[in-house]
Order: sequence, then C-alpha cells, then structure tokens
Amino acid sequence: MSGPKSARYTLTPEQRRILAEARERERKTQQENEKFKMQKTELIALGNDLKRFIKNIDFLAERTDTGKGVQAQLRETIDEIEKVIGKAEDTKEELEHLEQSNRQLFYAVKRGREVKKICKSQWEEFKEELSADIEDSVAAGMSLQIEEQIVEPPSHIDSQRENIKALLDAAGTVNLNDALNREMHMISKKAAEISDDRFMDNFLAMTVTPFLKKCRQYGELFEKYGEEFEELTSKHRYYSSYLELPITQFVFSSNELEQLREDVKLLEQQYEQLEEQRYISESFNEVMRDMGYHVVGSREVTKKSGRKYRNELYSFSEGTAVNVTYASNGQICVELGGIDVCDREPTDAECNVLCDEMTTFCNEFPEIEKRLLTKGVVLASRISMLPPVEEYAQIINIEAFDRKEEIENMEAVSKRRQEYKKQTMRKE
Repeated sequence: MSGPKSARYTLTPEQRRILAEARERERKTQQENEKFKMQKTELIALGNDLKRFIKNIDFLAERTDTGKGVQAQLRETIDEIEKVIGKAEDTKEELEHLEQSNRQLFYAVKRGREVKKICKSQWEEFKEELSADIEDSVAAGMSLQIEEQIVEPPSHIDSQRENIKALLDAAGTVNLNDALNREMHMISKKAAEISDDRFMDNFLAMTVTPFLKKCRQYGELFEKYGEEFEELTSKHRYYSSYLELPITQFVFSSNELEQLREDVKLLEQQYEQLEEQRYISESFNEVMRDMGYHVVGSREVTKKSGRKYRNELYSFSEGTAVNVTYASNGQICVELGGIDVCDREPTDAECNVLCDEMTTFCNEFPEIEKRLLTKGVVLASRISMLPPVEEYAQIINIEAFDRKEEIENMEAVSKRRQEYKKQTMRKE
C-alpha cells in the first residue's frame, strides 16, 4: 500500500527505435516537401522563360531561316515541363510520393536549365545573323561597293575584359553561396570600369585569379560535403522548430559544416529527451483514460529555478482526484487528494476518507504500470512510495487548474452523505 508515489520512467530500446524511425520519417517528409516546393517553383519559372525564348527565336528564325532544331528542342522541353508540373499538382504529402515527384522535378529542372543555356547562346547568334542581314540589305539597296573592309582588332583591355567575363561565367556554373556571388558581381562591375591595360592585367592576376581558385575550392568542397551539409541544415531546421528555437541560416564552408555537426548533435539530444518525456506523459494519460479516469483539470508551472512542471488532474471517486505531475527531468509524481475551491487542510473526517481512497488507488496502480509496459514505457527508478497515512492527506484547490469539466468538491460530498445518513436514520 502507498500514498504519494514518485518515479522516473524510460522507454524500452524497441520503443525508442520506433520513435526514432517515426521522427526521421517525419523530418525527411518535411525536407522532401521543402525541396518539392523549391523545384516546382523553379521549373514553372524555367517554363515561362523558355516560352518567351521560343517567341523570339520563332521571330528571328523566320528572317534568318535557321534555328529549326532549337525550335523543336524548345517545344519538346516545354511540353515535358508542363507534363511534370501537371503530375506534381497531384502529389500527396507522403514521403514516397514526394521522393518520386522530386526525382522527376530534378531531371526536368536540369533539362530546363540546359536548354535555357542553349537558347541564350542561340539567341545571341541569331541576333548577330539578323544584324548582318540588315547591314547587307542596306548596303545592297544603296549600291555600296566596298573594295576593302578594314576590321579593327579588339584592344588588349577589351580582350582581357572578355576573358574575365568568360572565366566568371564558367565559375558561376557552380552552385556558389551568396557571399561568393556578391564578390563575383563586384569583380564583374570593377572589370567593366577599368580603362588602363596594366591595371587590368594586375586586376586579373591579383583579384580574379585568387577568386577563381576560391570558387574552385568551394566547388570541390561542396561536391564532397554538400549532401551532408543539406541533410544537417534540414535536421537543424526541423529540431529547432520542434524545440521552438529561432531558425538559423547557414552558409556552406568547412568551418560552418563542423559547427553544424556539433549543433545538430546537441539539438538531437534535446529533441530525443523532450520527445521521450512527451511520449511517456501521453502514454500515462492514455492508460488513465482507458482505466476509466478522465481529466478534469490541467496546468503548467515554471519554478523560479526554471524547472517546468505539468499537472493533469484525473477524477477518482466522488470529491477526490488523482494529481499527476510531470517534471521536465522525466520524474512523475502521483498523489491523491480531496477537491475544493480553496487552499485548506483536510478535516479529521476527510483524512480518514482520503486514507481509504489512497489505499484503493494503490491497489490499482500496478495495473497502470503493467499497461504502460505494453506501450514501451518501463520503470527506470522508484524514488518514493509513501504510506497512505493522514500526514499525506491533502486538499487540492481546483481553482489553480484550467478546468476541463465540473467536479464536485469533497466538502459538498461529505454534506450530501451526512444528509443521506440522517434521512436513512429517520426512516428507520
């Protein structure tokens, strides 16, 4: 027999594995959903870009009689993109469906980027051809006869500027971070402003070349660790959201990757601890409901020390309730008490009733722990199992809880019982 009970509960290895699998599936689903939205948005934008390109290329092709192959390739790609987008609209927010859609979106986006690049190049060629045709027509119409065409070769600074542009364009094919993209923009802008040959040569050697080396190193590092980085950032967002922490944005680098590994490891531990305690409290709540108890009140308390507690108040017999306290360190305390709407000590008569009720509840408690075991919750350590004596009889102030439903207080029950006893005695 016992009065107030205090213990720590933990999970079986099997239950912990089940929770870990469910958690990872939920995280991956969220990650795939984010990827799905990003890829779908990019694919729609690519489709719109290609539609604009085909109008321009159609216009120029009519005048230059070239570009038939690009036109066919464009229309084929646009049709493919629209089909993939159409399928994506029907995607269910389940992991397997999202993974399948993301594979289709990935290849469609990749294809769209390649064709867009070809179109840009072809568009420039078409414009040059059209410009040449116009010049030839004007020359023929005016009957100009040019015996000798003097073509002025490009200057050294123009050649270097074009060289730098080509080098930066090649570096830009790597998925660079925002900082490198900003630096590339500044270098490109500066190269356009330089007007001195020697300064341009120095700029190429001292600024552009080191930058290209930096981009190459970044690309090699991202190729090796990019997938891990994306996985870790996904976990960091997921755990931070669950733990109600600010979402942090990360920039890929070797130092950032190392720090991210440590941060995710710590967040994962906090997440697992909180998830385990929530599962234990939910399991305890389910068992209590299954055994006929129902919640009549609840509250959350934060002590000055910062420790948090959550209370669930379950109805027991008339005028009494079981107060279950869940501490943030995993400790659970179970106490039975009488109900009232104020803070007070129990009367002698109420103490006798409460001692009997504590004994009754004590007999039911082994069944509670037995049912918890079927849910993968086991006793880690028994902290206290106090006797059902008057010392532990107490009155619980229902006004300190958020009420879920009305419950009769102990004093009212006692009066009703006394009145019933008097009426019975009169009849006799």
